[in-house]
Amino acid sequence: MADDTHLPYPTTTASTAITTSNLKHDPPTGLNSSSTSTTACEGAVTTTTETHHGVGAHPEDLRGLPVASFEEYPGLPRLNYRILDYKLKLSIIVFLLVVESSLLPIILYYGISASTSLRPGLVFAIVTSFFGIVTGIEFGLRMLKLILKGDTYRPPGGTKWSFDFTHHTLSFGYTVMSGILIGGSIPHNPPVKVLAIPVSLFLIQMGVQLTWAGWMNATRRKAPFKISSVSKGERVPPLVLTIIEDIVGVDGGAGVEYRRAVFARYAASPRFRKMIANQNWFWAVGSLVFGIGTLVTIWCVDYYIAYGIGWGTPLVFTIVWTYISVEWVRRDLRKEKSLWKKEHGQGAEMQQTQPQQQQQQEAK
Repeated sequence: MADDTHLPYPTTTASTAITTSNLKHDPPTGLNSSSTSTTACEGAVTTTTETHHGVGAHPEDLRGLPVASFEEYPGLPRLNYRILDYKLKLSIIVFLLVVESSLLPIILYYGISASTSLRPGLVFAIVTSFFGIVTGIEFGLRMLKLILKGDTYRPPGGTKWSFDFTHHTLSFGYTVMSGILIGGSIPHNPPVKVLAIPVSLFLIQMGVQLTWAGWMNATRRKAPFKISSVSKGERVPPLVLTIIEDIVGVDGGAGVEYRRAVFARYAASPRFRKMIANQNWFWAVGSLVFGIGTLVTIWCVDYYIAYGIGWGTPLVFTIVWTYISVEWVRRDLRKEKSLWKKEHGQGAEMQQTQPQQQQQQEAK
């Protein structure tokens, strides 16, 4: 399996050393700073009983602290996060975000346009006034967690005002989207097609960032700046890993412990690294194809249809890609754990029983 070398994450357990040597990988390097989602989907599919004091070696996190491993899979760091434990909160937030970022703009635009004689400028003023309510509240709460909660949520090695990489990404995207909506709503006859492109531009932004991070990781490039838990000068991780780390750690409430655990898992398991890389390219290509495709389509059709395409297509893409991604990750995690148990659990037991069998034969 072709995989990463010179990872910016420490691996200090014997099980990790066996894994990397068997795969002919160079030993990973450690982070220079004192620093550290799976994916969050792992919690949805893992039903095994786990303890913080399971058998086997405990991998160390980026601060040299032990990270609990599975009792059934010795040496494999556990992420200790079940997304189903937060399903009510998650369902409410996802529903509100879908309504705000797709359904509400479409319903308001076509509903008001068809049922009233308001001029287009007023129609879009009403539509725009609802944009950003849910995301603004969530974004504000996220910012307060990173500022006021000390080291509980922010990336290790970060300062009070440095936030994390996902926060900066969302800040840029929301600023561009809000600027387009506000500026486009000012004219007496607003440019409808311009007001239909914000979400497509955000998809393109994410696609470019995912592609950049994937290429930097594949070519073993060093980070030109701090990327959440990865310090400047360390190897760039796939952006999907950074997003998982930030979203689960801050928005999901798992904190810095999850940041440490996910990087310990990433360092210890080559199959986990492969899964993250695959997801990174899957979302990178999809975001660029759908973002650019939607943008081109908007300019090629009538403005009345273009608005619905601009706000509806990204939602369809997100639903389809999320479903495929969840099923893909579930399969990969099951495979990772199954093979890990064979290679580390059963293998270790066989190595321990062979000398005993030899001693018994000699005694006979």
